[in-house]
Amino acid sequence: RICLGQESDEVVNTLNNIAHVMINAGREQDALEAYHEVLKIRQSCHGKSHLSVASTLSNMGDVYIKLGKIDIATTYFEQCIRIQKMHQGSCDERVLENLGSIYGKLGEWNKAETTFKEIIHLKRMSQGDDCSENAKILDLLAVSFIEQDRYSDAIEHLQEALRIRKVNLNEEDDEILASLNKLAFVYKSLQMTEKMLEVKAEFDEIQRR
Repeated sequence: RICLGQESDEVVNTLNNIAHVMINAGREQDALEAYHEVLKIRQSCHGKSHLSVASTLSNMGDVYIKLGKIDIATTYFEQCIRIQKMHQGSCDERVLENLGSIYGKLGEWNKAETTFKEIIHLKRMSQGDDCSENAKILDLLAVSFIEQDRYSDAIEHLQEALRIRKVNLNEEDDEILASLNKLAFVYKSLQMTEKMLEVKAEFDEIQRR
């Protein structure tokens, strides 16, 4: 395929717009066909490791998720991340979150753990230790430990998620209550009765207010 310069950019923009329209219309397979053409053009013009290629791979991964083909989506997201890290040293947090969730659904909890840790690191670097978004990722990281029967390792992350929520939310918020419930579950699983009762007492006190 010959690279057409500015003309190729116009073709790519048109194909991307077509893909977006197809997705909104629920025609994911047609969107994939458009993205495949975009991928071919960008790889031909810029090489297989260009950042624009990574962007298209990410878009294709999103479509495969919509189609329920998460194993295929994984391949596209992994390629996207590899290219981004090659150029930038880091990668898109959204792509990492998608990938971490997919690893969990596939039961690949060790990979999920590694991915969630990377997301937390990136968010702390860019938004600080009290970033509210990190609470959700810390919960997911804790789940990855629980699924590997590493309940003790889950505790510190659930505690940190709770701390972040207390910093950012009203103390009676449902997310704080949910965090307390998760901690109580882990303490109960580890037969840490005293700790479980402390958390339950805090939960009950909040509900009485």
